[in-house]
Amino acid sequence: GPTASERDDVYEGFGDSVLAGIRKLTNREPVYHPGFRLDGRPSDSAALTNLIRLARQADKIVVGLGETPYAGHMGDINELSLDANQAYVVSQLALVNRPIITVLIEGRPRLLKDVATVSSAVLNAYLPGIHGGLPIAEVLYGKVSPSGRQPFTYPRYEYQSRDTIWQGLYNEYTPQWPFGYGLGYSPLVYSNITVDSNELRPGQPVKVSVSIRNDGQLDQKESVLLYTTQGFRTGYEPELYRLRGFDKVEIGKGMATVVEFTVTAEELAYYNRDLVRVIDPSPVNITINAMTPNERVITLNLAL
Repeated sequence: GPTASERDDVYEGFGDSVLAGIRKLTNREPVYHPGFRLDGRPSDSAALTNLIRLARQADKIVVGLGETPYAGHMGDINELSLDANQAYVVSQLALVNRPIITVLIEGRPRLLKDVATVSSAVLNAYLPGIHGGLPIAEVLYGKVSPSGRQPFTYPRYEYQSRDTIWQGLYNEYTPQWPFGYGLGYSPLVYSNITVDSNELRPGQPVKVSVSIRNDGQLDQKESVLLYTTQGFRTGYEPELYRLRGFDKVEIGKGMATVVEFTVTAEELAYYNRDLVRVIDPSPVNITINAMTPNERVITLNLAL
């Protein structure tokens, strides 16, 4: 794809492209075809035919998708859908039946639709800047284990792009990837959550702990996010998930660590319609890394 060689198109020759990063890392010339330009047009009249031919010779296919950098009104678009020509090329490559690794180089979440489904892996590089080529190559070739996590909810559908800040408890919520989502190469094993009390009262905080073991061959940095979900509130719909604490820990290969948080009843107070700060007794779910493969949940009883 064009974002693999964006050095000349985007940075006017002053940056490292993904291709340049791969060359520097491997000391080899990768098999490459642009396929299409950044505006989605085919790079030549036989682009798709040549792409399919090269894909059949490959063990894995790395596709660079996305958009150019932008500022101000130059970046205005009418919808978030990925360019249709880019998506079509990926759909045709999927018919070759090879693993597809999609590298997204974009400044906002473009809707991927079937691209996410047919991809074996997706690397969201955002807009990595003029020296982004080598770090992307290092992640692709397993020299480092990625530890970035989604700083925003990545929408699956257009309507979700307007509703990613707050989700109510009773709303449908099926994003492409939720806030905080992200995977590394090292498999991490989470224990169940432990608490020092099952009852949460004002002035009596509860300590929440979870242990994490790195069963992989690479050191791994891991973001651990703690959310609360209150069963109900009088006159208000509670949030589906409310972030209450987070930590990022580095876990060496074969090592384990314990992450601890403190949750207070006061955090769950809210202002009612009379502008009085109140706490509603109710069950409260404590969730670690919500909507991820390592999600863990325990329920406390919020009491007065």
